[in-house]
Amino acid sequence: MNIRFYHAKILLTKKDHTFEVTEGELWVRGGWWCNIGDGTDVASVCGIDGKGNLLIPGFKNAHTHTPMTFLRSFADDLPLQEWLQQKVFPNEEKLKGEDTYYLAILGIMEYLTSGITSNFDMYIMQKYHIKAYVDTGFRTVFTSGLNNFTDSLEVLEENYLKINAMSDLTSYVPG
Repeated sequence: MNIRFYHAKILLTKKDHTFEVTEGELWVRGGWWCNIGDGTDVASVCGIDGKGNLLIPGFKNAHTHTPMTFLRSFADDLPLQEWLQQKVFPNEEKLKGEDTYYLAILGIMEYLTSGITSNFDMYIMQKYHIKAYVDTGFRTVFTSGLNNFTDSLEVLEENYLKINAMSDLTSYVPG
């Protein structure tokens, strides 16, 4: 979808890593910024009045366990290993695959309300909550690694091939 944002301030990152704020219009084609200026060369489907607000690129969260939303603020006063061993792992064992689908959707909604537009996610039962990302159209990179509590090399290869083919917005990398 093409979108025209008008009456807006736009934050630009310059090549020297400094920032500049310009005023005008921002045109988006197929999910990518394609023009800043008057946008007369872009056909618009949707126009949004920026009302003088600042448009910035979305934030990326580089370390998430999205379905863990159900454990937020749960015994978070404990030391890490105690929290993991006594609270997290026993409660995760009660989860069914479908639970992670709905918990991931809850997490995605929370990301969007805080300006996060993409993430790197690693969590158990990936085959279930991956569908949440595809169904919501949220951009994500799934990652997993070989250690003493996750998948085998064969499962990593299967996930790599499957997830990279699911959507233009999902990908999988060993991590």
